[in-house]
Amino acid sequence: MEPFVLPPCEPGGQDPREVAASVEAWAAAPALAELVAEFGGTPSADLDALAGFCAVWDYRGGVKERFDTERIDFEPDRDRRIRDLMHALGMGGPPAPAHRRYDHVLVLGGGIRVALGRTDYTARLLADGLVTTTLTGLGSQRWRDDREFREGARLGLGPVDTEADMMAAAFRRFLHLGEARTVNEWHREWDGDIHVLAAPSTRPPLRANTADTLTGWAEIVRTPARTDRVLLVTNAPYVRHQHCDAIRLLGSRYGCGIETIGFDDAATADWGRPLSTTELLQEVRSSILAMRNLHRHAQDSAATTAR
Repeated sequence: MEPFVLPPCEPGGQDPREVAASVEAWAAAPALAELVAEFGGTPSADLDALAGFCAVWDYRGGVKERFDTERIDFEPDRDRRIRDLMHALGMGGPPAPAHRRYDHVLVLGGGIRVALGRTDYTARLLADGLVTTTLTGLGSQRWRDDREFREGARLGLGPVDTEADMMAAAFRRFLHLGEARTVNEWHREWDGDIHVLAAPSTRPPLRANTADTLTGWAEIVRTPARTDRVLLVTNAPYVRHQHCDAIRLLGSRYGCGIETIGFDDAATADWGRPLSTTELLQEVRSSILAMRNLHRHAQDSAATTAR
């Protein structure tokens, strides 16, 4: 069991004090303090200080894709120590949904193998009795590179020009769907309220990021109601920062419930790949930044409620 649960967000409106307390507990974790000290920093539970320090773990140079993250070979004992500390921070989240019925299930996009793994796991959950009103795969118009084209060809996926194409191919394979209808340049759909969205970017020419895909879904595909439960499907080590973004951008704005899970051991065995230590540190950085943003938002919400 992971030592830190994810910040709570139930339907009807989050409790900003509970969200802030959850973030503060994670920021004050001894494992995070040790990790900061391991890289020459001064341990602090202050989220602004952590956000400033964690630039040391920006192995993507601010713009690189995850598969282009810089690799550094740490000395074996140090590498094990760093990985143990990151594991103690709870980067994976729960492997199974807490409920059997959701109003909306969102499968978050990414590289070829994670998109396939997340969709495979979602399809198995649905086959095992998970019920949802809408199902949406989220992606972007990021063009695939040669490595991804080769991997897609090896897997027999056919032409997949963009990240959204990859998600649509995964939906067709694992949900046994035919060709989608094109709603517009961003949006494809199937019968049964099933969708794939290539969300527009708020930072052109950079591709859409997780925040763009979440807000794009709410604005283009379906605006959630305060009574709705939204389930996000992703995988470790991305669960925590994607969950925090979803609370801030969807839960806070629309009052819906947010739950985020990582895919299970079977999907990990079939579709996962070993991540380098620098890739994992990069996601610690992403978690710090997302939790700092969520904490600020929660504090502002609490102050507004108190007035």
